[in-house]
Amino acid sequence: MDLAKAEQVILARFWERCLRAGGVQAGYGMRRQAIELAPGAPGLAAADIGTALAAMVEKGWLKVNAAGTWYFLTAEGAEKVKAA
Repeated sequence: MDLAKAEQVILARFWERCLRAGGVQAGYGMRRQAIELAPGAPGLAAADIGTALAAMVEKGWLKVNAAGTWYFLTAEGAEKVKAA
C-alpha cells in the first residue's frame, strides 16, 4: 500500500467536496463512506483508506468522531487540502 497515494486521494476528495460547500475551511466534515467513494479510492483497499485516515488523524490533519464515521478538517488539514 502506498500511504502517500491514499492520503492524496483523501485530500483531493476533501478539496472537491469543500469547493461545492463554498470553500476549504477547518471544521468541514465528511462521512467515511463519502471518502471511500472518492475518484481513485476504488483502486485502494478499504484497509488502505482506513490506514491513511488514521495516519492523517495522528498527524493532526483530521479529527474523527467517537464512532469513527465522520472526519473533520483541522486548520492544518485545511491548509494541506489547499496545497494538494
